[in-house]
Amino acid sequence: MRNPLLSMFVRSPFENTLKHAALVAQCGPLFLKAVQTYFKGDRDAFEFLKEEIRDIEAEADKIKRNVRQHLPPSLLMPFEKSVFFNFLREADKMVDCVKNSLYWMSYYHLVLPRDIERNYVLLVREVGDYVGLLPEMVLRAHTYFTGRLESDRAAVKDIIREIRFRERESDALEKTLFIRLCADDELPPKTFFLMIRLVETTGDIADHLENSADMVRIMISR
Repeated sequence: MRNPLLSMFVRSPFENTLKHAALVAQCGPLFLKAVQTYFKGDRDAFEFLKEEIRDIEAEADKIKRNVRQHLPPSLLMPFEKSVFFNFLREADKMVDCVKNSLYWMSYYHLVLPRDIERNYVLLVREVGDYVGLLPEMVLRAHTYFTGRLESDRAAVKDIIREIRFRERESDALEKTLFIRLCADDELPPKTFFLMIRLVETTGDIADHLENSADMVRIMISR
């Protein structure tokens, strides 16, 4: 016989949040493809991908608002609702950062030294792969709160550890790019300014995913 209290947890907002997480994850490969087409000089393809990500961001915002506005006050949750809302906000900011990075790129035609271009594409690739961990984390968290099995809780913690490890890797790539940019006295001022903003905004994607993982860690704490 199903525990009636447990069935209330099954109706947690994690189920709808999976849709939001899946949209966030879609941005990863699209982000990489957009950056690659930009540096290849294919402006039309870049603009198409930029607008596709803008549409995904709009849809993700719609889901986020729906989850926040339709969370029943009577719903029992094994964690503070404010922690869940913080998680959702951090996840949503990842899409914002992807969109903002591409909009920054669209303002000015960047011509970069080969190694800087290569390292920035590498950062985008790393971050793009990284956001793919979000749906898996959300799914496993939902599974844990549905069944309350310790094995599911351990699986969530494993993903959180992986996210933290990958965030440190992206931080190292960010630092490498900052050092290289600051050491190049021949970069035009516009290029230098734009690349600093780009690297910061792209790195923020990893930071927001780590922040969302921290919120999930609080949710599953005992």
